[in-house]
This record gives sequence, C-alpha cells and structure tokens, in this order.
Amino acid sequence: MKKQLSELATVLNAFKSEAVQLRIIELVLGSKSMELIAGQQGGGKPSRKVRARRAPKTKGADGVAPSKRKKASSGSGANAILTQLLSGNFFDKPRTINDIIEHCKHKLARTFKANEFSGKLGRMVRDDELTREKNADNQYEYKKP
Repeated sequence: MKKQLSELATVLNAFKSEAVQLRIIELVLGSKSMELIAGQQGGGKPSRKVRARRAPKTKGADGVAPSKRKKASSGSGANAILTQLLSGNFFDKPRTINDIIEHCKHKLARTFKANEFSGKLGRMVRDDELTREKNADNQYEYKKP
C-alpha cells in the first residue's frame, strides 16, 4: 500500500495545478477521502473575492444628487416653435401643416413630422388663438383670427 501511494504521489506531483491533483485524488480514492484532505488543509468554505464598492454619489449644493436634477427645457420643440410662429406674422396668411413643416425645415433648420404639430394646432384652435378652414385640397389651413 505504501509503495502504491508513493507511485501515486509521483504521478500527482507531475501536474502543476493543485486543482488537477485534487481531482485525480478524488477520482482514485473517492469523495470520502476528499473530505478528509480538505479538512486537513484548513478549507471549509472557499474564500470569495470581495468586490470593490462604488463610492456614494455626492450631493450638489442644493442637496439633490446631480443625476436627479431636471433638465431645463431648451424651448426648441414643436410646441415652442408654433408659439414663436404665432407671436410673429407667420400665421397672417393661411398655412397648412405642410407649410409649417417646410418653413421649419428651410428657415429654422429643424425637421418635424406632421403629428408633432397637429396636437398643438388643435389646442390653439380650441383656445381661439388660430382659426382653421379646409382648402380646395381638403386640408386644414390655419391663420390668425
């Protein structure tokens, strides 16, 4: 038995990896001897790697975390553009939604879709800021009252 163990030791020591050595012992001797070997090595639970924690976010001068602050609106959306056009003289003549889109594309260098204007235009009509009538092409034309 002693001779067999010494032969096994030379074979095991040929492997550099301790994990491979333990796996071979487990296969040869069975799981019962593995528990004994693990107990001798002082192993219980294998140690875990500790992850570094993130530093807590610092609060700004007003006591609110920087990511929680609301962004000030830039005022260049479709609603703001329509309000700006209404305050000017754009709606002195009847304009279709397509006229508004083309004006924004060429004069203001902003691209919008028709659905971005339609809600605000309807609200402006209900609030009597604009009036609308259908033209020969069966499209609504918006103008100042």
